[in-house]
Amino acid sequence: MRLAFFGDVHGNFEALKAVLEDMENKGVDEVFCLGDLVGYGPDPEAVVQTIMEKNIKTIMGNYDDAVGYSKESCGCSYAPGRETEVGDISLKWSIENTSEKTREFLRNLPKKLSFEVEGVRFLLVHGSPLNELLEYVKPNTPPDRLKKIVESVEENVVVNGHTHLPMVKWVMGKLVLNPGSAGRPKDGDPRASYMIVDVENGTVSFEIVRVRYDVKTTVEKIARNGLPVELATVLALGQTFDMGPGKVTFTLGR
Repeated sequence: MRLAFFGDVHGNFEALKAVLEDMENKGVDEVFCLGDLVGYGPDPEAVVQTIMEKNIKTIMGNYDDAVGYSKESCGCSYAPGRETEVGDISLKWSIENTSEKTREFLRNLPKKLSFEVEGVRFLLVHGSPLNELLEYVKPNTPPDRLKKIVESVEENVVVNGHTHLPMVKWVMGKLVLNPGSAGRPKDGDPRASYMIVDVENGTVSFEIVRVRYDVKTTVEKIARNGLPVELATVLALGQTFDMGPGKVTFTLGR
């Protein structure tokens, strides 16, 4: 079986189309989405409708929860500042530009998904098994915390998103995978990111795949809709920002 995992699309329809087309070209058998379909990007409605039409198995991300329930905050653990402000602006805009049908779909997404393929058991969560929506499991997460995260997991493989950073870790006999972000990468590479996992007779192999997409069109949509310019900057550079008085500092992995 050839499985594909992607997440953190964040309203980037051009990136989603490119990723799904690339998966089809690579002969993927089944596709799974790790949440955060909405927020930040200019096409939340089109992204969710595509997921619904293609019947892609999807779990809930923190932005799906926030838009679905029309919350004022995504719950992200950023310090107060411009990045939080931009996130809140995009969240409010996303709520105003999604239909009730779409918000109902987001509200009904499961927070985790467990399944088995050829003897290998998978657990999908957006954040972590201990905090499904909000915990960041990063490449630099301390080993003691990683052990705490997986010690109660019965499955063989944990696949999560949320950080927008591709990751592969082997922890206490468990494989922890993150495909990176399809629609808003933060690892310095602006190409859309997803992961292919091949399972054969209990053996797992994996590949992080990067796909070029029409960034220019997404950036133009951000401008046309009056969304903050920082959202376009993140897409163009593939990394996020920290705004201070009179300066812009670009920081990997935030």
